[in-house]
Amino acid sequence: MDSPFKTPSKRSMSQMLPSSGSSSPFTPKRSKIKKISSDSVSRILAFDESNSRSPTRRKLDFLSFSQNSLLLNENCNENCNENELTPCEQTTPVKIEQSNRERNKILLSPSIKVNPKRFNIPEQDKNIIKSSSNKRSGSVNSTPSKKSKLLSAIAGCKKITSYFKPIQERQNSITNEVGNHFSPAKHKIKEENVNSITENCIKIEKQVTTPDKNDNINNIQVRSPKIISVSSNNPIVKKTSPRRKVVKNSHSNKTKPKELNMAEQVTPSKNGSINNSSMTSPKILEYLENKVVISGGDTYSRFIKSIVLRPEIFCFGKEDIMEKIESATNDELKIYGRLIARKHGWIRSNAPDGLQKYKELNLCDNFDSVLESLATKQLINTDVTSCELDTLLNILKTPELKELQKTFNINLNFSKSQTKPAMIKSFVNLVKNQRTFCGNSTSNLKERIKNIIGYCLKLSDTSRNDIMSCLIYESYPYFSGEEKDRFRECFTKFNLVEKNLLKFPKFEAKRVSINFSSKEHFEMYKTALDLRHEVQLLLEQKDHENAILVLCIMFENFKSAICDKSNVESLLKIPTYLRKYSAISVYAHTLFKNITILKKCTSNINLAKEVLEFLLKHKEFSVSKQADLHIELAKVYETQYKQLDRAANIILNGLKDDNMTELGRQMLSKRAVMYANRKVRKLDNELKNELLSFAPKTEKEPPTTTINGKIISVKEKGSSGRKQVYSKITDNGDCHYMSVEELAVSHYKSQGFLNGLHDEGQLIKSMFLLCFWDIIYGSYPPYVLFISQYQDCPLDWRTRHFYKIREQQIKDRIAELKKMNVDQICDILKKFCDEYFETQSVINWKYMNVDNLPLCRTLLECVGIEVFLAIGDQILKDGRIYLHGMPDLVVWDVNNHKCIFVEVKGPNDKLSERQYSWLLKLMEFGANVEVCHVVGTGGKNNN
Repeated sequence: MDSPFKTPSKRSMSQMLPSSGSSSPFTPKRSKIKKISSDSVSRILAFDESNSRSPTRRKLDFLSFSQNSLLLNENCNENCNENELTPCEQTTPVKIEQSNRERNKILLSPSIKVNPKRFNIPEQDKNIIKSSSNKRSGSVNSTPSKKSKLLSAIAGCKKITSYFKPIQERQNSITNEVGNHFSPAKHKIKEENVNSITENCIKIEKQVTTPDKNDNINNIQVRSPKIISVSSNNPIVKKTSPRRKVVKNSHSNKTKPKELNMAEQVTPSKNGSINNSSMTSPKILEYLENKVVISGGDTYSRFIKSIVLRPEIFCFGKEDIMEKIESATNDELKIYGRLIARKHGWIRSNAPDGLQKYKELNLCDNFDSVLESLATKQLINTDVTSCELDTLLNILKTPELKELQKTFNINLNFSKSQTKPAMIKSFVNLVKNQRTFCGNSTSNLKERIKNIIGYCLKLSDTSRNDIMSCLIYESYPYFSGEEKDRFRECFTKFNLVEKNLLKFPKFEAKRVSINFSSKEHFEMYKTALDLRHEVQLLLEQKDHENAILVLCIMFENFKSAICDKSNVESLLKIPTYLRKYSAISVYAHTLFKNITILKKCTSNINLAKEVLEFLLKHKEFSVSKQADLHIELAKVYETQYKQLDRAANIILNGLKDDNMTELGRQMLSKRAVMYANRKVRKLDNELKNELLSFAPKTEKEPPTTTINGKIISVKEKGSSGRKQVYSKITDNGDCHYMSVEELAVSHYKSQGFLNGLHDEGQLIKSMFLLCFWDIIYGSYPPYVLFISQYQDCPLDWRTRHFYKIREQQIKDRIAELKKMNVDQICDILKKFCDEYFETQSVINWKYMNVDNLPLCRTLLECVGIEVFLAIGDQILKDGRIYLHGMPDLVVWDVNNHKCIFVEVKGPNDKLSERQYSWLLKLMEFGANVEVCHVVGTGGKNNN
């Protein structure tokens, strides 16, 4: 179960709130404002839907289905108040004899009660859970508003309760007020057109001008801004065939962009102050010397101002949009802010989700005049006839298209079964075949459509693109989600911070841009993000053919960017944690992430090999994936080209790399042994012996134990990815349904370990990191670690730079903690909990809060301070590897001061490399570890 601090499952990412049992603040791959599931992992906004301060109110006391139904109804009422709905998917049935059901109670374990859709539960019982969980106050079919969702989850963490009722009890003398958690708003954005996005991205890259020598943000010298005229009638690029031809961009002899004037050091220092730069524009000087005060209007208008009215915008040639926003009234920005939060497209006035809803909100005195003013400022476009015919037809609803077909006498055979795309195609064919009828055919048809649609508007493409560029620049230090969610998530953060519902650590932020030394570099970065977004949309639609085409475009852009020696050299002067904010790194990451898709390319069977070889050649932009690159390329040669010798040499080259990480070397060694022991198509003895020479010496294997569990799940179609359900009969005859981890916890209870948590190390890691709060969020001149006020961790978090920059401070703190006893460490935890509780950070406040300090104390007593500090030190040294993969369970016996870290493995489940590495580390630190193998019995088709 190689999961980064979560209970493994494959739930849909459409869930908004995490469950009370699995959430982590430790991985920077996702934003918590973004929609997340109970098994998702992120370090921002880890919200709990429960009413107390800890996620584990889940004791291992089970409720019968009758009791559970009442409980679910109560929970449902709470969820109704919170305006959150979690519908259950279809579950896989379990065959249980009716007589047994009548005679004995069937009880649900905590994890199954909280997330029934993750498990294969009985068919006859799923309706009870589904109907209970779907009950809502008011109308059953009502949908909660985004605003109510946003403010609904104000509830504290639950107090952690061990899975067992401990014999020894401690007085919980430390209490604190229940804190707040806030639920993110869910924002659905549909897919953009494949062709138009790619063509626009290519067009942007082609139109990038040679940067001026004064484009460097850290050395600003710009002219007075000029208002550039932007046409409100922005025609949409005509669609082309879905099969786009990929044209290789030849590297032009452009003037090389100015190199960053950086010293050769691990982490860059601030290369100058914007305030000390020479200025010729009084407008810029005014913004720099006098901080722009964002006030008036509503949250949308203030948010738009906050991302646009910035001095850096001049450096990227966005002064035109700055002038437009500055001249716009608050009423205009109230409407415009809501429009830009929507999917980019035409919006009808009379549609259910159209302009009428904004008018009914009474956001302004004269709605029509505000729209007219926005059109005058060229922020919106109201000329629907300016767009292409197929786009215009797509605005119409299916019944309207059918009526229009009758008007133009289009053949209505099988019209009832016609799809909307087919009807649109019929009109396009009509225009092609009938050149004139009552004048120009296209214009006549457009006029008819315009009369049907009525008033309709769309955001000006140029203005919207400029604002999104401003948003990317403002949010790139902390946003790491999908592009379609960028505006909504950044707005949500801004809104919560304004209302004091969300707080971030206090640190010294430097408003500099290390990477974007020119307008060209920033536009390249934005183009790379747009292409990555298009690939994601195509893969969501399972359109692999067009996804491969876009990936080919990215590959060509990647090679073209690498040819710019000046750009590459400037990026190599800065560390990896800043290097990732560049077009080259975006291309490298996206190409490797989708290497499986590239292997499916039929038009170029060598594409995957070419991409992997190029990535390995320039591995400085894929530092964290070096071992994976070697392994994937070796697989290609082994399976596709049947060249085992070449594959073995690739693995060998990786093992010889001095910069290979410990985990990477372990992964490569495992494959090296596999190649050396191959029985078919054997390697020559010289190569075989060389591979085996890099194989690790026999290491102490972690101890194991095996327990039995009765599987009651029945595998059938649609049940893939759901967790198995195990049953256990108690002395009184009740049947308990539980997960594999809960089954293991119950086993250790019988062994005398009365306290246990299935948290994958979250509590003990949060305890350690909280002791280092001031070191994590401290200032270390001249290093650039904080750029945005919305960062919840320094830019170098999870990298080796983190430890190197703070090495002395970390060693001093560990030395101090070693001299303390358990109570003194708990005093530090209490102090920092009181001061920083619920601050968005690397701490998981669902576990680490003052209510749980007694539990922390008992755990620390059993683990031991030496082991506790060794675990934390390893995390700080290499967080990218060791922030994940800790054992599933920690169980401890307070009476005997014993503690065991347990990795649970169900049937046919194996240890991952990361999990194995963690177990060895824990053994090295002197901790007790164990791998608990669960052997399943019963069930059906359990192979």
